[in-house]
Formats: sequence, structure tokens, C-alpha cells
Amino acid sequence: MHTRARRAGVKKAALALVAAVALIAGGAAVAMPAGAADEPINLALASGENAPVTEVSYVPSWNSAAALNNGVVGPTNTLSAMWGTWGAPGNPTQDTATYTWERPVTVSSSKLYLWQNHLTSGGDSGVMIPASWKVEYRTSAGEWAPVTGSGLTYPVPVLNTAAPVASQPVVQANFDAVTTTAVRLVLDRQLFQSQRKATSVIEWEVWGVNAPVVEPEPEDPDAFIDSQAVAVRTVTGTAPTLPDSVWVIGENGPLRYVDVEWAGVAASSYASPGQFEVVGDPAGYDGQTVSGTVYVANSLSDEIESVDYSATITTAGVEPVLPETVRATYEDGTASSGVGVEWDSIEPAAYAEVDAIFDVEGAVAGYAPGAIATVFVVEPLDQNEPIVSLSFDAAPQGSGWYTTAPTVTITAEETASPVESIEYSLDGETWNAYTAPFAVSAQGEVTVSARATSEDGAVGEASETVKVDTVAPVTGVDWVVVDGTSATFTLVPSDASPGSGVTRTVWSDGPDSSPTGELNNMYATYEEPFSVQLTEEPRYVHVQAQDAAGNIEDYVTIELPTLVANALDLQPTVTQRCVAGKAYLAVSVKNADDVAADVQIATPYGSKTLTGLKAGATVTSTFNSRLATAPAGEIEVTGTAGGLVYSGTVEYSAHSCG
Repeated sequence: MHTRARRAGVKKAALALVAAVALIAGGAAVAMPAGAADEPINLALASGENAPVTEVSYVPSWNSAAALNNGVVGPTNTLSAMWGTWGAPGNPTQDTATYTWERPVTVSSSKLYLWQNHLTSGGDSGVMIPASWKVEYRTSAGEWAPVTGSGLTYPVPVLNTAAPVASQPVVQANFDAVTTTAVRLVLDRQLFQSQRKATSVIEWEVWGVNAPVVEPEPEDPDAFIDSQAVAVRTVTGTAPTLPDSVWVIGENGPLRYVDVEWAGVAASSYASPGQFEVVGDPAGYDGQTVSGTVYVANSLSDEIESVDYSATITTAGVEPVLPETVRATYEDGTASSGVGVEWDSIEPAAYAEVDAIFDVEGAVAGYAPGAIATVFVVEPLDQNEPIVSLSFDAAPQGSGWYTTAPTVTITAEETASPVESIEYSLDGETWNAYTAPFAVSAQGEVTVSARATSEDGAVGEASETVKVDTVAPVTGVDWVVVDGTSATFTLVPSDASPGSGVTRTVWSDGPDSSPTGELNNMYATYEEPFSVQLTEEPRYVHVQAQDAAGNIEDYVTIELPTLVANALDLQPTVTQRCVAGKAYLAVSVKNADDVAADVQIATPYGSKTLTGLKAGATVTSTFNSRLATAPAGEIEVTGTAGGLVYSGTVEYSAHSCG
């Protein structure tokens, strides 16, 4: 589910924000190695319980992004059984594929089955083994970061040039486990003969386990959502000194300190080295407790090894309160939450707006790196209007466009009064009653607006703008046979408005009527009119356009006329003249053959037949348009000489005698 919401419950959001600091502290990922009971599985499978959504940077019509995770890993030369990138606009340096899961997963390895056609039988070296590859994961902040590991390597198959094969043996990368909702495969293209070569993958596997989803939420709206993780140190035989107060954070923040009464500690608990837990009763929070960890050692080190991240929340315009102390771990393995810290000052602009997230640095005596506190600015829960959110059934393509109409679900959470009605609009003016999820079939940039009205008349709103283009471009094809020996093509691609716009048009020619036939020439990008030589055997031209959203046109195929074996060599030309203010066409025909020919000239202003035009001779005929300004047009010339024939056209531009 791809969700966009103004606020989907501040209570849960605040909890998630504070909990996210644990992710930041660990490089924005939680290390969760699989236990014996959690055997790793291929989380990428499209048929899995928590199957991912697959997105790729580009895929031509003859390949398939869906092949990446269909579970089929065997050798193949079927182009539709693999993901490929040949023909990607702009000839990029990298190709990417992304898996996105609805629920978090913990991943620790990846397998790659590559395909190439360099040096293979019939191969054109258009697809080669990538120069390198890597795996990245999406952090809690929505950014991409590389997976890590002390022994992490990304092996690349080595092509056996003596006996090259297309389907390559599997390569695997193992890395430290990370918990995330998305991973990305990055393939660096091979540079060969000054060209960056496309890549192709038969299967991409990602191994790990589905991460448990825990969403704690206090029942009491006045309960705190986070509290200080108390830690104290003492030497054996000495009773620990626990703090008189601890900080807690409510739903809306800010952080505040409350008195705490600790349970009694038996002398036996600190009689020998080790650690134990103590439970505390914070003032004003019946039914909630805080906990502290007591570290006992024969002697205590003064050298700080690390300082934990801190986190707090506040609402817009309310100055955040940072903890007076931080939790530090010492060289001897003990920890203390009472280490003093001096935080940098915070400018009011930093917490002026909802959803702001920023870090504050602090100085810690004896520890040069200091401390970091992350502040989350949330929207307060004390509101009367319903909380409205929009969620879409999928994410858009890598282009940012939806190529299939996305389905939107609207939810409304009641606050002070029950929700009475929910409405939506696609134009900001016409509102419809919302009864069930609906598809956004409108094209272009569409703003989906939603509003919910409570029984007491309060109105909550949310909106999201998406880009939708579900219509493939269309290519107009103009072509003309020239001198009976070749055909000149002019392509006119277009994309229905409002669309994403045509980004690339490709063409190919060859003897195969199938657009993906292996005997045809490789596809080239159309930039200007091109010519194709006629042959005595049937020949075809295949054309296809793609738009910025990723829609690909069905192939347009043109069957060319065959080359006439007994062709007559005539060379017509057209010039334009002005006589007495009128435009004239002067059509010259040279007989470049070695036999006399009969020639017929047809123009918009009349026709002429020339009998017995001698070999090597040229004859010119004029035609009066009777117009002061003659439009552009073309003349047609045909000729015969025994068994030899000729048919051709010559275009001319508009001409004015005014």
C-alpha cells in the first residue's frame, strides 16, 4: 500500500518518530539476525505472502520486469523471460531495479542471475555483464544507503571467451542484516568500444525474513509514549544511587521531568559484578512504570566509549525540551544515563512547521564526538476536525507517473465527534460521496482531494497530486519509394494530451515480419528521416515510441515493396520558373540507361508522354500552373523499355511569382 496522508493518527505517528531514533543510531536500519526458528527465504518472490512491488529504471517491450522475481532461474534465451535495459533513453551509466514491501523485512543476502550476448552465437554485444553491482536499502528517512558488512563483496561472472554462454552462473552477496521496506539493485554498465552496454537479469533474489510488526499504543490518551532509559553504575558492595526524577514524553510533547519512586534494591543484587533491573513508579502516571538498569563492577572506568542518540517531540511553534543528561557506555561495558550534556541553541525557525525533523548537537565532557538529539515536530492531537488520509494501491513507476490507473482509498479518523460523511473531488469543485475505493482514470497531473465532515460540522481535509498516463504514444509513419530502389521514412510520434510526452522513438528493419525477430537489425533511435534499401525478398520496417511515463506503443510494422529485378534507370528532377507572373514546373528526365525508353510524366497541372527517349539523353517538359503562387506538391514519373520498368516521384516546394 502506498500511503499519503495529512496525518494518520498523531498518537501512532509520535511513537513511530521516537522509535525511529533507534534506526538512526544504527545507520537507519535495525540489525535483526535471523534466529534458528527463522530460516531465511527468498523475500523477492512475486508469489510470496508479503510479495514486493517491482519497479525498474527502464524495460523494453520484449523484456519483462515481472520476470525478475517469478522464481525461474534456469538458463534461457527467451527475451520475455528476463528483465533487460537495451534502448534505455540517454544511454545511462546505471540500471536499477527496486523491490518495495508493504510490511518490513530483514534482509541479509542477494543472488543475481545475469544474461548477456557478447561473443555468443548470433549475439551483437548489445547486452553485457555489468562492470559492477551493489544492493542498497531504504532508510527510515526514505533515503537510499548501501548495505554493509565486513566481508561484503559483489562478485561478477567472468565470461569464458573461448566458450561464451548467454545465461551466467549465479553470483551472491552476503551482508549485515538490515530491516527495511525497500531494496534497490544498482548495475553499473560495462563500457565497451566507447559504448555503455545494456544489462539483463534473469532473476534477482533477496534473502531474509519478514520482520515482526509491533505497534504499541497506550490506551490512556494522557499516558506517556516514551520515557528515559535509566542506567546507573556502582561498585560491588555499594548501593546504587537512582535518580529522583526521569523524563517522559506525552503524545504532543514536549519532554518533561517527573518524580519517580523506585522499588527497593536488595544488597545481594550488587554484591557481585553484573547488572540487574529496577522498576520505578513515575508520579502522575498510574498504571505506567519506568525501568532502570544497574551496572555493578569491581572498579569503574572513566573513559566513555559511545553516547546514545536522544530523541524528543514537540508541536509547531513550541520550543523543544532536550534531556538534561545522555546515556553513555563506558570502556568497561557499564552505562550511565546521568552524563551531563550541553546542547547547542535552537533557532525558532527549526520547529516552526509541522513534520520538521532536525538534529541538535551537544557537548559531553570527556567525549569529543559529543551527542546528537533528533527533534520531531508533530501536529497536536487536540483538534476537532476528522483526520483524513489517502492511500494508493501501488507506487508510481520510477518515472513518477502511474501507467495504470491507481486505486485510492480514503479513510477518516474521528476526533471530537463521529464522522458523518466522506467526499472526494478530482477537480476541486465537483464533490462526490465516497463509498468505496475508486480508480483515478483521469490523465495528466490529477489532484485527489478528500474531506470528511463530523456530526458536529467540523471538516477535515487531505489532498495528493499524482501523475497518471495510461495511454501509449502513437507514431504516424510517412514513407515514399525513391527511384524504385529505396524507401524514405519520416516518423511523427505523438502522445495524447494531457500526457507525459514522447521521449524516444526507435526503428528497425529486416527480413523478419516479427518486430523482435533475430534476423532484423538492432533498433536505432529516430532523429531524422531515414532510408531503407529495397530488396528482391520481402523486407519490413518496425517502429515503436515510448513516453516519459513508461508507456510503450504496440509495434507499427510496414511491409516494403520488393525491388524490381529489371529496373530502368531514369533520373527525374523538377525546377520552378515564373513566366508572365505565373508559376511553371520544368520537369527534366535523364535516361541514364543504355536503351531508349518511353516516359510518362504526371503533374497536378497536366501529363505528357515522351516516346523513345534515347539512352543518355535528357528531355525537359514545362507545365503551367496558371497560378501566381503554386503550392508544394510532387510529380510522378514512370517509364518502360522492353522488359525494364521505372516508377518514382519527386517532391517540390511552394513557389510564388507575386
